[in-house]
Amino acid sequence: MNSFLDGRQVCGIISGFVLGLGIVLTAGIVRAEDSEHRLGQGVSFAAGIGAEVSYGDYGSNAGATVVTLPVLVAVNPTEAIDMTLELPMVFLSSKSGSGFVVTQSGGAGRGRRSGSTTTTSTVTTTTTTTEAGLGDISLSVGWTVLPDGEQSPKIRPTLYLKAPTGDKDRGLGTGTLEAGPGLSVSKWLGDVQLFADAAYIFQGSTSSYQGKNYVSYSAGAGLQAMDRLFVSLFAKGSSTRVEGGTAPVEGRVKLNFLQSRRISWELYALAGFTDASPAAGGGMLLMYQF
Repeated sequence: MNSFLDGRQVCGIISGFVLGLGIVLTAGIVRAEDSEHRLGQGVSFAAGIGAEVSYGDYGSNAGATVVTLPVLVAVNPTEAIDMTLELPMVFLSSKSGSGFVVTQSGGAGRGRRSGSTTTTSTVTTTTTTTEAGLGDISLSVGWTVLPDGEQSPKIRPTLYLKAPTGDKDRGLGTGTLEAGPGLSVSKWLGDVQLFADAAYIFQGSTSSYQGKNYVSYSAGAGLQAMDRLFVSLFAKGSSTRVEGGTAPVEGRVKLNFLQSRRISWELYALAGFTDASPAAGGGMLLMYQF
């Protein structure tokens, strides 16, 4: 018997939790102290933990539910350089023989987050298997070469590296090394921020995972609704990541809330638009800024 809840039930639970937590955090704005217009400025070191749930059939009736519990460590050694290390614990439920593989990539907008996309074969079965363990560890580095100014946008070259630490035989990782350069551009127009980023990722291939090089991207806009609340809507996706696969594309809505100078929250929901993306999902991230 499947030890996980039905995927749609899990997504319903996480959506309700995210909504309820968002209401609680919004109600707490009047009690917060040390108000800042921009979230998390001047942070030199932060650590956090999150939770994400996603569900999808991935074009092959995979019936896959993925629960990811990422631990993040963010370091800003200088005002211009930022680094984020993500160590995810992954819980996977999918139909055996579906060829489902959990993959991970990058970030978007102002916040930090943890995300999962997948690839599957065309084999479908009725037996459900569950797996749990460490996923693929990733490191993201950014260097702000031009800050946001009156006339100029913020320009930030990036570097992404993913180590194959997840067990590829159990679908917890791809078993391939990924690395590549990218570029992030953002611009504040009053209380509105426009942002976009793209990266070219070199990816290996194994006998069980026919990976290929791909271009990842995200683009959207956000509103500084209150001094401590930032709301954003954006699209995220990439070119095809595996031979014979489809390109993942999804939409996300995100809330970033600064509870205090040290504590910040991120809440988000997602919907996929292709077979390579989850049908639905959502998550949260709690960061403590030292």
